[in-house]
Amino acid sequence: MSDNTKVSPKKIMISVGSIIILVLAAISFIFIPAMVQGGGSELPPLGYYNKKPIEYKQGTYFASLVQFYSEQVGSENLQAAYFDIFNMAFNGAVLNEAFSQAVDASGYIVPKNLLDRNMLPYFYDENGVYSQRLFNEASNSAKIELRNSIEKSLVFQRYNDDLFGSTSEKIGDYTMYGLKTPTSEVDFISAMGKNQRSFQVVSFDMTAYPKEEAVVWGKDKADLFTSYDLSVISLADEVATNNLLKQLQNNEILFEDAVTELSRNYYSGTDGKLLNKYKYQLNNIVTDETDLNAITSLTEGALSGVIATTNGYSIFRGDGAAIPANFEDDTVVDAVISYMKSYESGTIETYYLDLAQDFWNVASVSGLTEACRQFNVEPIQVGPFPLNYGSSPLFSSMTSTEIALDGASSNENFMKTAFSMQMDEISSPMVLNNYVVILKLTGEEVLSTDEDTTLFDTYVNQFDQVAVQNAVMSSDKLQNDFFTVFFQYFMNFE
Repeated sequence: MSDNTKVSPKKIMISVGSIIILVLAAISFIFIPAMVQGGGSELPPLGYYNKKPIEYKQGTYFASLVQFYSEQVGSENLQAAYFDIFNMAFNGAVLNEAFSQAVDASGYIVPKNLLDRNMLPYFYDENGVYSQRLFNEASNSAKIELRNSIEKSLVFQRYNDDLFGSTSEKIGDYTMYGLKTPTSEVDFISAMGKNQRSFQVVSFDMTAYPKEEAVVWGKDKADLFTSYDLSVISLADEVATNNLLKQLQNNEILFEDAVTELSRNYYSGTDGKLLNKYKYQLNNIVTDETDLNAITSLTEGALSGVIATTNGYSIFRGDGAAIPANFEDDTVVDAVISYMKSYESGTIETYYLDLAQDFWNVASVSGLTEACRQFNVEPIQVGPFPLNYGSSPLFSSMTSTEIALDGASSNENFMKTAFSMQMDEISSPMVLNNYVVILKLTGEEVLSTDEDTTLFDTYVNQFDQVAVQNAVMSSDKLQNDFFTVFFQYFMNFE
């Protein structure tokens, strides 16, 4: 039995931390962690955006982000998270540079009174009231550094607000600036997840191909499963292999010694015995049919010539008579099934499609329950779920613990079939991964139109942020040296 769990909009998490953190107020007095190889050695930039360096040093936005993320992680987890911290901080610093350059190019200047207002909270007392005493106690250099840092933050924020809207400045319920989402669009998207369906699903596992069917097929191809008792020496170089063959033929070196001293053991164990002994496996090693016939005709003790194999060159020796396929032996039957799964998957698929079609014939006349009884299968209940191809987080998705339905929500044929059926209709068999499945539509429902849609604007904003982040990080203006610099300078600290 499977269940369906509504995905709450509030649970949707999109990795946009690099953007979200950028709108925080500037952080002053940044401490650079002592984690750089070589102690006080000069760090090169970790990249450039439009020829401007992205540097990790005192007073940079990069450093402020590193400190912020480090504080979020906590000291006990800090070392294990260094890479993620610096990677997120680098992405954020690149975005900050890109946004800031765009604002600078527009000629925008941060108004003095806006700077003043954003300075005030840094000098609030414990009651949240501006304290002239705290302001006077701060050094002039600290206040200048803070003001410059805030100014840079506000330059970025201007661009961020113009793109995504302001979280603090609103007119009624509408945010100022940024792209707006029409109410009709929100209603349309919301309605997409309201029509939901439930199904009974019957599946046939194609990995459980019956041995008796494999035996029938194998007997028709018995030659492929003849077993050969062979040893082999494999070398990489053809000339060296030819020289070795002459030595073997002149009894200048024993075959066993050549295995130990010279063989690369591409196709054997250290004892030289051929590991893949069935003829179909030899077909994969030796591609020339004449050479294959020469190998399979070797008598006990006889040597082959130099054979070009998939890897290098080989000399084979006959160690015993060939053994015809014995289909009473489970090992041989397992080899047939393995072969079919690799090279005759279409035969297996056809078998299960025919089986499922027979099931459908019974179910369409006598009902699904009777068909399940006759074919000894158990149906599972799935749903309700909406037509949510690809499992968008905006809506609930089809959920099931059944392996047979893994990836079903991203299977176009499955979703089309499921949402074009009539009530109580039984679908034709369809292939889904390693299964053949049949559906029966058992229920339809429409969710209430009173469902909260206020968070759809948030989703749209988050998706826009991800799109902007991807665009900037893939821009030809960005020279990204992050990995090179990080692994050279940050990986060997104590």
